[in-house]
Amino acid sequence: MTKLVKFNKLQQGFLLPAAIFLLVILAGLGAYALNITSLQQATSTQDVQGARAYQMARAGVEWAAYQVLSPGSTALANCPASPSILNIDGFTVSVSCTRYADVYEQGTDHTIAMYDVTATASVGISGAVNYIERQVQVTLSKCLGTDAIPNYQCG
Repeated sequence: MTKLVKFNKLQQGFLLPAAIFLLVILAGLGAYALNITSLQQATSTQDVQGARAYQMARAGVEWAAYQVLSPGSTALANCPASPSILNIDGFTVSVSCTRYADVYEQGTDHTIAMYDVTATASVGISGAVNYIERQVQVTLSKCLGTDAIPNYQCG
């Protein structure tokens, strides 16, 4: 025979507040986990874009270095037009170049040209959350030779 247990009126619904409390806690933990996941995703995306921006800035510096140092350029080659704007894979790369006064090395009859090249790569709108910018700066030197020594044969 089955025995029926009777509850009095004070015992009914006792687990309802505990169940509601447990549901609220679990919903809060779920929302927190979702927030952490979305922040991690955004941070990862910005990290990748930052690495890409750095590589684009390096590409801008290498482009300018080729313009200045290529063997086919004239002995008195100046920097590329400053600033030069390059568009590479969605990034805007601004390359600026400054040529300093030539330096004459006594005893060697060599004249050295000095260049300062700066490339800044950016993507997005300045001030926005997804704006990324990286800058690379290099100093280049180029042997100009003399009348008796052709270019790039300083040595």
